[in-house]
Amino acid sequence: MRITVRSGRMGQVRGGVQVFAALEGEQRPARLLPDSTARDQELKRLMAGSGFRGAPHEVLFLPRSGGGQWVIVVGLGKEKELSLERVRQFGGTAARAVRARRFKALAVPVLRERGLGTPAAVAQALVEGVLLGLYQYTKLKRVPKSEQGKRIDAVTLVVERAGDVAAAKRAVEKAEVIAEAVALARDLINGPSNIVTPTYLAHQARALAKQFRLKSRIIPFAQLKRLGFGGIVGVAQGSNHPAQFIVLDYNPRRAKQTFVFCGKGITFDSGGISIKPSAKMEQMKYDMSGAAAVLGTLKVAATLKLPYRVVGIIAATENLPSGTAQKPGDVLKTLSGKTVEVLNTDAEGRLVLADCLHYAKRYKPDCCVDLATLTGACVVALGGEAIGLMTKDEKLAARISQAGKATYERVWRLPLWDEYGPALKSDIADLRNVTNTGEAGTITAGKFLEEFAEGLPWAHLDIAGTAWTENDKPYIQKGAVGIGVRLLISLMEHWK
Repeated sequence: MRITVRSGRMGQVRGGVQVFAALEGEQRPARLLPDSTARDQELKRLMAGSGFRGAPHEVLFLPRSGGGQWVIVVGLGKEKELSLERVRQFGGTAARAVRARRFKALAVPVLRERGLGTPAAVAQALVEGVLLGLYQYTKLKRVPKSEQGKRIDAVTLVVERAGDVAAAKRAVEKAEVIAEAVALARDLINGPSNIVTPTYLAHQARALAKQFRLKSRIIPFAQLKRLGFGGIVGVAQGSNHPAQFIVLDYNPRRAKQTFVFCGKGITFDSGGISIKPSAKMEQMKYDMSGAAAVLGTLKVAATLKLPYRVVGIIAATENLPSGTAQKPGDVLKTLSGKTVEVLNTDAEGRLVLADCLHYAKRYKPDCCVDLATLTGACVVALGGEAIGLMTKDEKLAARISQAGKATYERVWRLPLWDEYGPALKSDIADLRNVTNTGEAGTITAGKFLEEFAEGLPWAHLDIAGTAWTENDKPYIQKGAVGIGVRLLISLMEHWK
């Protein structure tokens, strides 16, 4: 897709569909990027009597008049609710509506309403919405003839002032990089587990390392056993697909800070011996969403040449029942030396992350964040709208919260009070992987990880409810969301 930025007025763009935005209750779609008075009046006339209100994601196609171009008007909602997130949604809604009608090009204004920020910031949000909204996972199916040809080849962004073009172009380039990385994460998550195996993730990591000259280390299952990665080995021993411990290291000269991101990479989670119900078990391919986010983040960091050292650590394995699988009651010795009594084999993510977090200490990071589809309890507590955030680091909590607000990958902080810790004490080992009561499941999972993050400026992100969706949204399709990439990039870029 070709994306261009130009200054002037929408009426000066030829070809494709012209996209305008309208505030709810206002029949003035051109308000956000004024055009000629005649054009304003024409649009107002065409909209009259249509029933269009300007509600969020509402779409109105208007016919050509006088041999002019097709026009689509997309609702933004109420003026007081305007935000960069609403701009992303506007971009996704518009692009999908245009594609559905088989148009190949569209022109869209860079909205300049008060409170939205600079034209560059708006351009970035707009392009993120367009590209993420157009994402489709079609690699493994035949596309019906009726759907073939539905492709947008060109997008023109129109800014009012020529002086804003250069900054808007840079923002567009950044948005393209971010959207490509999110698409990579979505592809990995959407891919079936017979294709996206631990070895496949390792291949993807090697490809990124080769492309961007990153340092990489891939530790295979046999070596993990010798080196004492007991948490990963315990989970992996039930699968025929060997586990892979993946490390990618982007380390530019004069790096300002070091960030370590740990991703849970369970490419399929049956629950192991503590097997899950069969209903919707097919979705458990998305249990590696944390790993996918880490790979996407490394790709953005390397492409944009961010001035930080960024280390990605991924524990990739399957969790399956077999004659060799770990059993409830088994005791594992983790990389840290701490022993864990496994009461429930379906609480496996915390076991592999325990080894990841201990391994992360060798980098002495300024920030360590793990991302994991960790607990069903988080889905119950927060649904699909918020990431569960756990940390005792107040500054880090504030930074992650701000990044969540900026990207709309919002977080909600849960406590890590010491009072939750005793429930994880075992009679025969240092820890047990779940409590006997089942209470505060998300928090106690965080407390378990805290035992292995000692000494790290660490935060845990439970993305169980936000990594997968059953419903289409303006720039998110049913299936993998690719959450975490934009949040982590924003966290690093605004680190102060």
